[in-house]
Amino acid sequence: MTSHPPSRLRLALLATALCAPWMACAAEGTYKLDTGDIVEIDIFGMPEFKRRVAVNIDGDVAIPFVGGLPASGLSLAELRRSIGAALIGAGAMQNPQVTVEIAEHRPFFISGDVSRPGATAYRKGLTVRHAIALSGGFDALRFRSENPLMAAPELRARHQALLLDLARAEARLASAHAEAADKSDFELATPNLQGAASGVLEDIARGERHALATRMQEWTKQQEFQRMKVAQAREQVAALTNSLEQQTEAAKHQTVAMERTAANVMKGVAAINRGDEERRSLAMMKATETDTRSRLASANTEWATARRELDKMAAERAANLQKAIEAASVDREKIKLELRALAEKLLYAGTLKAQMGRAATPEITIHRMVHGEKTSIVADQDTQILPGDLIEVMIDPMAVASR
Repeated sequence: MTSHPPSRLRLALLATALCAPWMACAAEGTYKLDTGDIVEIDIFGMPEFKRRVAVNIDGDVAIPFVGGLPASGLSLAELRRSIGAALIGAGAMQNPQVTVEIAEHRPFFISGDVSRPGATAYRKGLTVRHAIALSGGFDALRFRSENPLMAAPELRARHQALLLDLARAEARLASAHAEAADKSDFELATPNLQGAASGVLEDIARGERHALATRMQEWTKQQEFQRMKVAQAREQVAALTNSLEQQTEAAKHQTVAMERTAANVMKGVAAINRGDEERRSLAMMKATETDTRSRLASANTEWATARRELDKMAAERAANLQKAIEAASVDREKIKLELRALAEKLLYAGTLKAQMGRAATPEITIHRMVHGEKTSIVADQDTQILPGDLIEVMIDPMAVASR
């Protein structure tokens, strides 16, 4: 296959097409949602409202009390304002403090001469090279021969993909340990990616630190809210206890007064109706005292429930964090085992120092929506990709065979 060097004008046009989406994002400072994105929606003080929802094929998200709301083309801030306004308009809440975060970006797609074509989860900072690695590498070499030398490029791509998985597992494990220790940051010892994806490693660590800080802030808010409920219940118990003591003391004095009045009535020095009034006053005091005792019992129950709920929150969080640590540890060990097995295959092939690009130069085309229009971009392995991209990879088998 013969290729001709592009003219200066074509290079300039390609550079503009490649950079325009990123420059637009930088100018706007926002990420625009579209079908396939998954957002996490939360309302402060209402943990039961927290949920993850996907932008559906119509570009909407389903919100309780409201129904479907348009989300496609909106930034996170715009969607947050839209949800708050919809909840207020529906009469569900008066002043909801809505939080909207990206849980998962919409996937990108890869087709052509790769081992596993299809949809792949997007992560910030990915290039075409990473996308090919995540798809198992080029398949043109694998299907041409059983020679391990021909399989080495695919093995190296899988090796790099596993190293990225290991970095993510290490970040999740370090983050879980930090969260269990009530820390909002952690130190990450990342594996060596041989200089191939240092930017991705930084993004992995930065993203996990941001997620950790968000979780710690949310946990602090939940604790403060529950502690406030405990304090309010404790204050109510104290106030009712004080009232009950005063009412009991007053009832004692009223009993003495009633008995003294009854004695005076018997002596004929006090009117009979005065004794009736004293008895009625005592009866009312006793009724009030009984009501206060009932309210105090309820307040004590609420106080105990609030304290138990606070303890339960801490216990459930500790249990969930322990599960997260165990899961991340297991994932890390599995990846390490697979890396060791893959390293042995690469060592057997004897081509650890070879570069896959020497075997053949793939033709890469990215099909992308730019300002609402479909655009095809001629790319290379260092081109950054965006959510929703379709990456088409083609390898000339004759070029592979001639190397």
